[in-house]
Amino acid sequence: MKPEKILLIHLKRVGDILLTTPAISYLRRLFPKAQIDYLVYPEYADILEGNPNLSRVIPYPKSAPWRLPGLLAWRYDWVIDFLANGASAWASFFSRARRRIAFYNGYPALIHNFKIPRPKEILYAPLQKLDLIRRALTALDLAAPAPPPNLLLPQLFINQDKKKTGLAALEKDGLKISGRPLVMISPTSRRVTRCWRADGFAEVARRLAQENGATVACLWGPLEQEEARHIVTLAGHPDVRLAPEFAGIQDLGGYLAHADGLITNCNGTRHVATALAIPTLSIHMSSDPCIWNPPNPAGSGFHPRHPVIRLEKLFCIACNKNACPYNLECSTQLQTNAVLQEAKKLLAFKD
Repeated sequence: MKPEKILLIHLKRVGDILLTTPAISYLRRLFPKAQIDYLVYPEYADILEGNPNLSRVIPYPKSAPWRLPGLLAWRYDWVIDFLANGASAWASFFSRARRRIAFYNGYPALIHNFKIPRPKEILYAPLQKLDLIRRALTALDLAAPAPPPNLLLPQLFINQDKKKTGLAALEKDGLKISGRPLVMISPTSRRVTRCWRADGFAEVARRLAQENGATVACLWGPLEQEEARHIVTLAGHPDVRLAPEFAGIQDLGGYLAHADGLITNCNGTRHVATALAIPTLSIHMSSDPCIWNPPNPAGSGFHPRHPVIRLEKLFCIACNKNACPYNLECSTQLQTNAVLQEAKKLLAFKD
């Protein structure tokens, strides 16, 4: 039986939520008349703002989760819990949906009563989520067509006023200049083991300004200004500057929409750029690039608009832990010339 009301759950993290948007589009294609709602922490709700494939974005009452039993009144047919952690499991339980779908986990069937084994192979994160849905559909004797290749990239819908405001701010700061490429860099990540070194970003930014005539904007959000200012100072070039501060994803998207390319660590900003069809060069240290980068729709490797650079061999065997016994040696081993050459290729790339 086809569902008429579906609740999707992924509560947090910019990139993780963006990487569920192909699944949202897929479900909308399959069930065009269904009510499709999305439960998310309030501070991430703007990621889903304006998404035409959603019926409603519901803020999770993080400070008062006992209000969640109100989900009962909406009588969902399906809940798809992409996160399957304590808070999302709580919401799944209180939904009392007929089908509470998640990848296999340690919660009892009382929480998720329709569990799907995780794929054995490493997949791009949106493909993992699509795999969950397709295998659930198959188990329920419903059609599970393969998604078209153009459905695999994340989607973000930026308010046009935000784009106009972003352009005006970039022009005012002398960053967006007609006839010159605008490169943005995003040198931070919530995990230090995913960060390339500051002096590397600074040198790449300086040489792009010197050799390619680019203006370079160093992006920064809350609590990131000191790091961004440090990189701009290290670059020591008048065309390498701080970007205007952004307070949320709509602000960030309003700036990124006008960039010609983004050079970035593995972080949420690079997924925002991908969703806006801005070319990206992702520098990977500890994270697996196969999970976080879109594959090439024409064959093997990564999407030509979104190349990846990473050392063949990582030096830190504990780089997903707080303490790194090798002092992030992998960060020092990745040379700036290698990143610079890939960045120049990115600016020259034509569809």
